[in-house]
Amino acid sequence: MNHKRITMTSIVVATLMLVSLFAAVSSAASVSGQTMAGTGPAVTSSEAMGQSSPYPSGFSGWADYYAVDTSGTLWHTGGSGTWDSLGGVCTASPAAVSWSSSSFRQDVFVRGTDGALWHKYYQNGWSGWQSLGGQLASGTGPAVSSWSAGRLDVFVQGTDGALWHKAWTGTSWSSWQSLGGKLTSSPAATSGWTVGKIAVFVRGTDGAVWQRNWNGAAWSTWTSLGGKLASGTGPAVSPDLWLIVQGTNNQLWQRGGSVGGIGWESLGVAPPEALSTSSPGATCIPANDHTLVCFSSTSGNVWSGTHDVTGLISSWSSLGSPP
Repeated sequence: MNHKRITMTSIVVATLMLVSLFAAVSSAASVSGQTMAGTGPAVTSSEAMGQSSPYPSGFSGWADYYAVDTSGTLWHTGGSGTWDSLGGVCTASPAAVSWSSSSFRQDVFVRGTDGALWHKYYQNGWSGWQSLGGQLASGTGPAVSSWSAGRLDVFVQGTDGALWHKAWTGTSWSSWQSLGGKLTSSPAATSGWTVGKIAVFVRGTDGAVWQRNWNGAAWSTWTSLGGKLASGTGPAVSPDLWLIVQGTNNQLWQRGGSVGGIGWESLGVAPPEALSTSSPGATCIPANDHTLVCFSSTSGNVWSGTHDVTGLISSWSSLGSPP
């Protein structure tokens, strides 16, 4: 994430050009009818962890899904089968998180065509797109977690292969911070149920899942959780710390309880369509403490399933694809 020194005038002109390009393409409707190859969906609970939030207009059901179509446009659905365009020029899988204070809010992050991190949020209506800078590795998307209202922690794979972090503290964005490591996919992150703590998961050069934690004061060292992820895919993690990955056999696998928890096992009923080469998505529904999993198929559809009483997926439902 090193940047060349250029004049202030160049910075202003370049920024205005990027914002104008992003806004211009954002206004165009998509007609692709499927998700972009190599991108997976993001999903977040419509209810912030530990808080009840009324669903705003345009949000339905227990979860909200985000997907990128072949033109790079970001789309949203509340699970009803109706997709709404949020514009943008995205080049990898999105990331989304919910939190609430006086009103419901969701934040969405994507990698733009300039390689930088871009941000958009919903709070009584959608904001415009904002560039947060940085440089994400080609083909990788961000991860985001929120441990309380007004706190956001975003993680990306930099062009140097390391994990990078940027935080919204409630009043401003921090500078980019390197957390080291050597990633081979998009990361995943969650704050679980605990204020001030974060767990981050990545695919290492050995194809296994690696984890690093923030305990409220310092970062832990990297710990291997084993497993073997398909090339080009990263892990997903729900707030209740269920890890979901695509294995080398192109099936979905899970591991519960993070470090020291339940070992790797098949997720349950096999997906009804072949998985695309992309990362899955996962969230937890606070009202019933169920883990929800979603993925993109090679046909461009988004599929969703929920853990049943056995802790496995018993059936899958198609959410279709952006129109």
